[in-house]
Amino acid sequence: MPEEDPAAARWTIGQFSRMTRLSARMLRHYDRLGLLRPGDVDPWNGYRYYSQDELGPAVMLRRLRDAGLGLDEIALALPALLSDDESIWRPALERHLERLEAEAGELGRRREQTLALLHHRKEPIMTTQTVPGTTLTIPAHTIIARRGTIATYRDEGALFGEFETQLHGVLAATGAALTGDPCGATFYEDGYVEHDVDVEVWEVVAAPVEVAAPLSCRRVPEQTVLMAEHKGSYEGISEVYTGLLHEIGERGLTITGFSFERYLVGPAHNPDPGTWRTQVCFPIEG
Repeated sequence: MPEEDPAAARWTIGQFSRMTRLSARMLRHYDRLGLLRPGDVDPWNGYRYYSQDELGPAVMLRRLRDAGLGLDEIALALPALLSDDESIWRPALERHLERLEAEAGELGRRREQTLALLHHRKEPIMTTQTVPGTTLTIPAHTIIARRGTIATYRDEGALFGEFETQLHGVLAATGAALTGDPCGATFYEDGYVEHDVDVEVWEVVAAPVEVAAPLSCRRVPEQTVLMAEHKGSYEGISEVYTGLLHEIGERGLTITGFSFERYLVGPAHNPDPGTWRTQVCFPIEG
């Protein structure tokens, strides 16, 4: 009796489902989307049949799905992986990995918040920053700035990194100089936002200079602010905002502009978060 050719093997959708651990419902869905078509379809009854040629793509599709890629991402990465087009599949997987790492960081923060709730005992529900605000007059100064919209507050560092590269190009080309005053960021929001944060990052320069978009250069007038200093990483900085706003309300002060932060010591100065010092400022009158 002649041996059966493995390449000629044909499986029903149920059999193929068991082999690949992809449900029959999803196999039909992938067929409709064009992601994974059966090798043969009976023209009379519409039954789908799969062969060895579909087995490898099906296993790879399942791996991509189990890794959490969406259908659009799978549609991009699957053919590239099957054809070994690294110029397409590697960036797609790297973008997915970056998103997973961001999600893992967010899960870690939620875990810490949950642990804090479990162990809060009889601590007050609402606390305010114990460091009192200080009234500070900031003299008029000139800044080079870049304003943009970032996904979340945690993305400010990436915007600052791009800005610093552009800034140093301007300094090198024009001979302009920084004054040594703290750099900072101004938040053009009336309150806290979950995403799409409108922020401007800036450095103080000795004199006005011509710049091209997306940079700008302008004179900032003298202003009085209520300021409190936050020490350490930025995780707890919201408590400083809470404390300052509490004090502004108690003292009957009026906020005259958008809040901003001045970075006395930040990641660019020292990678150790324990050394970071940030002034949180609200322009005021009253």
